[in-house]
Amino acid sequence: MDDKQQPARFEDLKDEDQKRLRLRVAHFLEAESGFRSGSRHWAQEGEPRPEYDPERTTLTERRLAKVAELKALHPDDARQLGLGRVSERTLQRWSAAWPEQGIMGLADGRLTPVLRGHHTITLQVAEAIHAVHAECLHRSRVGMKTKERMIHQFVLEKFGTEAEQKIPHYTTLLKVWKEWLGPESGRQRYLRSAAAVDTGGSAVTITRPGQVLVLDTTPFPVKLRDDVFGEPITADLTLGCARLVTDRVHCAGDAEIRLDGSLHQPRRRPSCCWAVLAA
Repeated sequence: MDDKQQPARFEDLKDEDQKRLRLRVAHFLEAESGFRSGSRHWAQEGEPRPEYDPERTTLTERRLAKVAELKALHPDDARQLGLGRVSERTLQRWSAAWPEQGIMGLADGRLTPVLRGHHTITLQVAEAIHAVHAECLHRSRVGMKTKERMIHQFVLEKFGTEAEQKIPHYTTLLKVWKEWLGPESGRQRYLRSAAAVDTGGSAVTITRPGQVLVLDTTPFPVKLRDDVFGEPITADLTLGCARLVTDRVHCAGDAEIRLDGSLHQPRRRPSCCWAVLAA
């Protein structure tokens, strides 16, 4: 893992937060230069305003004028625009962050996403986490304490004592495990199916029926009947789909095959038909 955390980006903000940040930058640039665009070459109509004219006012005077202007706003409007508590010290802090961080130097830290990355997770520990995850998929459910011991064992046997000493605390391992692999609250067979799905690098956490689908085109002979006392007929299941976090396979028409091998005919047709019965 890289020792540096991923910096917050303007694209990570929500649309409404991006609009608030652009407005904040416009107020800041007007206090700094007298123009909301930051340059007299892109001056808007009526700029510069008298209290922000750089030829007649100092930087401190413009900042104090901006603070007074924002305080004159209705508290609800100022809070909605994210300008409710702007002081001269706030403008000074924005001015110091602007050259190095640009627009994100003025972003409200409460609105920026959580930074990704953990500098305490080395490449060896990351490899151990993925190896333990792959091993636990084929075992009975184990707790995070057991997984922590397995991570220590993997790193010690493969990379030595020095690498094992760099393994972070249990709470950090638990946090990283949930971020990378999800809470894994489903059954083991569902977790194995989810791990087999190529999701482009993101983790799959199964939380509801129908979230992950598994297709099987192997012909499977079945018996069907119209009602309880009807004569059974032979058919082949040529396309089956298992809805994970359920215990049955839904078929087109008015029948479904449960994973225990029994056949059930519900009163209503399933809303999603992912299997076709060919007689």
